[in-house]
Amino acid sequence: MPQLMFVELSLLSQTERRALSVPLDSQRLVIQGGNGFGKSAIVKSLYETLGATPQKIDDSWKSANVSSCLRFELDGTAFAAVKALGVHALFDGQGELLFMGQGLVKDWGPKLADVLGFKLVMSDGYGASLTPPPSYIFAPFYIDQDAGWAKAWDSFADLYLPNSSRTLAEYHSGLKPDGYYEAKADAQKERVLLTAMDGPVATLRETITQVQDIGAEAGPTLDLQEFEAEIADLVAESTRLLDAQATYRRAISDLHEQAHTLRAEKSLLEGALMEMRGEFNMAASLPDEVECPTCGHGYENRLADRFALIADEGVLTDALGKANVSLLALISRETKERAKLDDVRGPLGRIQTLLASRRASLSLSDVVVAAGKTEAAKILRRALDEKLLAMAQVEARIEALKAAMEAFTSKKRSGEILAGFRARLSAYAIQLDVRLDNPARQSITTIKTARGSEGPRALLAYYYAFLHSRSGSASDMHYPLVIDAPNQQGQDGVHLPQMLQFIFTNAPRGSQVIVATEDVGKVALDGVDVRSFGERKHQVLREKDYDQVQAQMKPFTDAILAATGTL
Repeated sequence: MPQLMFVELSLLSQTERRALSVPLDSQRLVIQGGNGFGKSAIVKSLYETLGATPQKIDDSWKSANVSSCLRFELDGTAFAAVKALGVHALFDGQGELLFMGQGLVKDWGPKLADVLGFKLVMSDGYGASLTPPPSYIFAPFYIDQDAGWAKAWDSFADLYLPNSSRTLAEYHSGLKPDGYYEAKADAQKERVLLTAMDGPVATLRETITQVQDIGAEAGPTLDLQEFEAEIADLVAESTRLLDAQATYRRAISDLHEQAHTLRAEKSLLEGALMEMRGEFNMAASLPDEVECPTCGHGYENRLADRFALIADEGVLTDALGKANVSLLALISRETKERAKLDDVRGPLGRIQTLLASRRASLSLSDVVVAAGKTEAAKILRRALDEKLLAMAQVEARIEALKAAMEAFTSKKRSGEILAGFRARLSAYAIQLDVRLDNPARQSITTIKTARGSEGPRALLAYYYAFLHSRSGSASDMHYPLVIDAPNQQGQDGVHLPQMLQFIFTNAPRGSQVIVATEDVGKVALDGVDVRSFGERKHQVLREKDYDQVQAQMKPFTDAILAATGTL
């Protein structure tokens, strides 16, 4: 399996003339420090450098205008990601600039995704397909101290695209693997191509129509084969328009019937509402005790019963409102369908007139006009046939890609992934002393957490069960697992050591694990390096590191300036 490993993080503030070098060359690492000593700033900077946006960046950190360089290895090949001078840039192991970009979605994000083999394609709010920003690459592998311990898939601030949680869970778990999204991206490209073909085809059809209208009084076709082709084309177009007309009429009929039913329902609701109001008004006008005129027995006219009538009235009013909304929507749809039907009538009438026309006598000028019209029609029809054939080929490719997408999402495969996830979730919940409601039916998209200290432990069980569900999926890559401040909601002396042990013991094999925490205490963490940073509170960067880090960063910033033509 491919593996990404962080090697070193360099932070530089020209504003404060301070810097910090953070060695990360360990498979298992704890960044230790008290509150305010900058461990979270270090962790957040890992992802800021890569173009992902963690939650809650401190104003003091923003004002320091920190540039950063993250050295990492991808399957043993060295790279350096740099965030400086308003851009993100990627360099190879020899310091050569590979690419850079300012926009996380248009420039930097797609290029980084290509390097990391990240194939996810999503749609924005307008339906356009795009490669999501880098936060979507790292979402399952980072738990942010500010939001990641409260809600799954919330550690980054820019997971803004529609249905992000569900899409991330489907992609990273392998429910919809790389192959699915590659086919989806290809299908979208083909749809764009198909849409682009519509214009030229419509233009050719219109041009053929205009040519046929030249000298319409004579209008002969001197070439028998061309005449047959012309008639066949008119018949085909007439058939298409008739089919469209029939479709629109059926739709109008269905919508009209639905509207009629809704009007009847609305009428019943209005009648019931008026009757209900009459009962309430009558009850309100009667005394608190009413005597039966037949038996003379007294009955209490209770206030509670009147309030029950009001509640019933509210239900009816709500139903009436919904019926009104639905009726207006149906009327609007019916109006649109009628407009489509009207659009068809004109062309259909013209084609039927042409088919029905017969010519008895011709003048010499008619013959000359007809000859030119016939030759032009031949050329145009050949061009139209070629484009229609090309469109048919594109449509066939789209159908093949849709079939490929379905093949990647078989029920058997999805069932196996979900079963594995739920089995691990149940086991991890027991290890972390977490109570789960019906583990066998838990969603892979999220988890309902308990209150108090049990909530963060439930999320930890969920994250790890999810990470292990990725094993063997087409989208699998061993990314570093970065966990910030697991001591949430006051974990006691039993549960905090339990969480730390769990994090390192159950991490997916081959994944680098970095944990930022206040103090590991007496927890025995075999094979784990513990390092401390930050000399004083609220100041993680150091004056003494400035010259060294500046010298390391200078070749990168010079290359960026040269690439932008500034240097």
